[in-house]
Amino acid sequence: MRKPAQLLLIVFIVLAILSLACSSTVTIYETPIPPNVETVVAATFAAYTETASHIVVTVTPTMTSVPASPTAEKFGEVYIYTTVENVNLRAQPGMLFQVSRVLPMGTRLKLLGRAPGGEWLSVLGDDGVIGWVHVNVVRVAYDGPPPPVVEPTDVLLVTGKLDTESGTPVSGVGFAVSQGINQTQAVTDKTGQFYAYLPRAMNGIWTVEYTSVSCTSNTMDANCSCIAGKCGSSNPTKQTVTLPQNEPLKFVWK
Repeated sequence: MRKPAQLLLIVFIVLAILSLACSSTVTIYETPIPPNVETVVAATFAAYTETASHIVVTVTPTMTSVPASPTAEKFGEVYIYTTVENVNLRAQPGMLFQVSRVLPMGTRLKLLGRAPGGEWLSVLGDDGVIGWVHVNVVRVAYDGPPPPVVEPTDVLLVTGKLDTESGTPVSGVGFAVSQGINQTQAVTDKTGQFYAYLPRAMNGIWTVEYTSVSCTSNTMDANCSCIAGKCGSSNPTKQTVTLPQNEPLKFVWK
């Protein structure tokens, strides 16, 4: 049989243990579960969208300088094509100048300009040779401003003017300029003026004679008939000129 003192000690110990168990709090730490990645992305995107709807973006336009439209269209790069076989490319604008090339039909030429009167065109071939061709043997597929006037150099010029008695210029009238077996042709333009170019060595006395009227003349109607049935003629029909020429010849259409 145990002693009373020992029993009291045992009872005290038991009571102390029970007291500690009731008053102590035990904390258990768990490993946190990572959040769902899709949920985070969706929430972030929603927050960005909501915020972005209130963002105002100001864009400053870039000012581009636009040149003013030119007052007159400039002559650009234009090509013409020969329409017949054996086209003579000449050194100068006239039938009595040296032929530098004989061109087949369909030859492409770059248009550089025109001689006064518009009958002869200054051109550049694909082979780099510059020369002159007559306007009647090429096709000019171009509806822009006329090519620049190129004044021929180192030539002799025979020129004349054809007007009606009232002073109206007569266009499309042909004149032959000849000296012996040497001959060239010239046709009056819209101002009634004609221009015939000759080599400088061919000076002396030349004959200028009226020869023809083209259907494009302002003396002809759309059917290539004399207007109102009245056909005129140059007066005089023939003149002579000594080269170098001092003044243009004068002709009257009657």
